[in-house]
Amino acid sequence: MEEFKKIFKIELMMMLIAFLLCNSLQSQTDEIKEEFRPKLHFTPEKNWVNDPNGMFYYDGEYHLFYQYNPYGTKWGHMSWGHAVSTDLIKWNHLPVALEEENGVMIFSGSAVVDWNNSSGFGSGSKPAIVAIYTSYDAKTGFQHQSIAYSNDKGRTFTKYKGNPVLNIDSKEFRDPKVFWYEPEQKWIMTLALSTEHKIQFYSSKNLKDWNLMSEFGPKGVITGVWECPDLFTLKYKGKTKWVLGVNLGSGSIAGGSGLQYFIGEFDGKNFVADQSASEKSNEVNYIDYGKDFYAAVTWNGAPDKKGTKTWLGWMNNWQYANDIPTNGWRGSMSLPRKLILDKEQGKYIIRQEAVQSVENYIKSKTKLKGETLARINQKIEETDLKELTFEMAYEFEPSKISGHLEFEILNNDKSIFQLTFNKSTNEFVVKRVDNNLKDEFQSTQKITLSNNADKSINVRLFLDKNSVEVFINDGRYVFTNVIFPKDFNTKIHFSSTDDSLSKMKAITISKY
Repeated sequence: MEEFKKIFKIELMMMLIAFLLCNSLQSQTDEIKEEFRPKLHFTPEKNWVNDPNGMFYYDGEYHLFYQYNPYGTKWGHMSWGHAVSTDLIKWNHLPVALEEENGVMIFSGSAVVDWNNSSGFGSGSKPAIVAIYTSYDAKTGFQHQSIAYSNDKGRTFTKYKGNPVLNIDSKEFRDPKVFWYEPEQKWIMTLALSTEHKIQFYSSKNLKDWNLMSEFGPKGVITGVWECPDLFTLKYKGKTKWVLGVNLGSGSIAGGSGLQYFIGEFDGKNFVADQSASEKSNEVNYIDYGKDFYAAVTWNGAPDKKGTKTWLGWMNNWQYANDIPTNGWRGSMSLPRKLILDKEQGKYIIRQEAVQSVENYIKSKTKLKGETLARINQKIEETDLKELTFEMAYEFEPSKISGHLEFEILNNDKSIFQLTFNKSTNEFVVKRVDNNLKDEFQSTQKITLSNNADKSINVRLFLDKNSVEVFINDGRYVFTNVIFPKDFNTKIHFSSTDDSLSKMKAITISKY
């Protein structure tokens, strides 16, 4: 009996050790899994995410659907994931809304609130939510447009029995963005003929029967496929202009994926881009000059003020999207951004600003005015920004620089991100380096300021674990890039040529 007790105690102890070891390993796995998980940006709880889809606002909630693989961390089995938010920063994850079924994937699309019950899908006093998406038949390769409806605020959907509602027997026909056109009481669908570099415009009275009205393109960048178009309005001093956003699968200004836009007029049938001198020189309007802003589309029905719109994009690039070093989940969205129409040298342009609600998550703020770079670097070190979840806004006067001003992130004493203003060329240059990732990840990006370089320049950077978003001159220029520090032994500092910038005009450091 005593021998049995000894054996039992030994086995019990071994089981306890195994349990503790298992928990320890699980804890380590969880830590690795969450290593790059941002605080301010949307990420899936697990698995793969790409394009934002079906974005609408209803009953106090912003809905974000997205391309999702329920079964793995690489592209495949495309379905619509779903999350909701009241402020665009803190998201509540919901079950998968539209699933791949019988070999038919759910590609990108949009969703609308059918206030007038034009589709007949409404039930009772509440309007139906209608999703319009590209259904991709993996067996044939054909892409059709289909619809589904929800009577519970988008929590569950029923696929329409008459699908597809639009079929032209094409393998490159996708990404419907639908909105209500009030002047003619009809729905407008914007669609991409991807390899033909054309955007088609359809109309419908009931979301089921669609008629082709017109086409736009090819124009601008036509080296890669056109995807995820969006047609919407912005206002400038009471003047309404139409904007057509066209996402580029490749060939964007920083290499790989990106987004170009056209500003013009839309009469309910045709979109006509503004004629300008820049068009004659084939100048392209890029919305972002970094590597990682793609598939951006606006929220339908969002409570935007003063003629602005709100959108976000997928923060990744098809050149390396399947290879970024996250565990258990892969991909994230940009910060939601407000789109503002502005004018520069007689030409309409778009500025982007991070949504104001992000500021509600600031835990501490440090403000400095007229300080030397040495003092600013000292304060940065004291503030402890190693975890890379902070915002830094700074303003400086180029006239006080003889050469350049540089913001840099170092990881284990190696530079992984630099933002440099070069006075002699009036340029901002971004350099991103990660020698453990593909060659396409290594990147140098630049823009030339169009305004007078002697004026004050403002820069706003958001760093959130695995990304850097840079907004220059109130969002006139934006660089979006993902980064992957090997650990968070990071250092942030400023430098200038021979310390020629004696004092920064102002700097604010906000920790989240």
